[in-house]
Amino acid sequence: MRKGSLTQLPPFIQLIFVLCMVIVSAVVITAIGVVAALPFTGLEEVAGLLQGTGSIAFMKYLQVLQSFAIFIVPSVLAAWFFSEKPAQWLGFNDSKTTWIILSMATILAIQPFVSYIGMVNAQITLPDYLEALYRWMHQTEQSANEIIFRFLDTQNLSVILFNVFMIAILPALGEEMLFRGGLQPLIQKMVKNHHAAIWITAFLFSAMHMQFLTFAPRFILGGVLGYLLVYGAASGTPLPPIFSTIYLLWLSFITTGIPNQRWTRLMPIWPHRHWRWPY
Repeated sequence: MRKGSLTQLPPFIQLIFVLCMVIVSAVVITAIGVVAALPFTGLEEVAGLLQGTGSIAFMKYLQVLQSFAIFIVPSVLAAWFFSEKPAQWLGFNDSKTTWIILSMATILAIQPFVSYIGMVNAQITLPDYLEALYRWMHQTEQSANEIIFRFLDTQNLSVILFNVFMIAILPALGEEMLFRGGLQPLIQKMVKNHHAAIWITAFLFSAMHMQFLTFAPRFILGGVLGYLLVYGAASGTPLPPIFSTIYLLWLSFITTGIPNQRWTRLMPIWPHRHWRWPY
């Protein structure tokens, strides 16, 4: 199909199309990636992954693969089908340095509030009749924490740099392309209100992580990033949310170092530790 061939579709249909592409891309690309890795890893790695005993290298490989499959590939395809200027549709226009710096400063300034909301969120309890749900939420959070701990447990500089790419740069790029670059403008066309579109997208952004004990801080961060997109686009510079997210995750990474409870309990986090490099 040629570039911009689905431009005339209604926003709701385009939104459904994007979500379908996310699902199909996630399944197909992940499956192809796993099959392609079998000659190098063997079936033992796949079996170990299902049992929670997979190697760190294979888990990192899948992490990178899924960042492309879930976020970047669907976003690029949607931009190609829905616009004759795909890069502009995703928000990759020329960005003014002053606006990028202002966006980063905004993200940094709200961290005390976001971290406080995260602590409150983590302390929320559910009624006894929802104990099973509460236990599942804790198990999901703990599993995510354990994976991050295993990823970060290194003193090797080259591995640390790869971790920065895998944990900060790639997810920031992919998530902002999909949520702020793709979904938010489509939702805004549907609801005719940029405030509603920002917070609906922020809700989807936070819910996607399936970590409900840290839902609120991600929700707030998603809203702030949404406003940065809207007002950045009004200034002709809609790209700063991507730079801001990369900056935030990088800051969290270098101020946390070797994994501890602070890294995963509150993400993003206010860096109240002494500044230090993680090696």
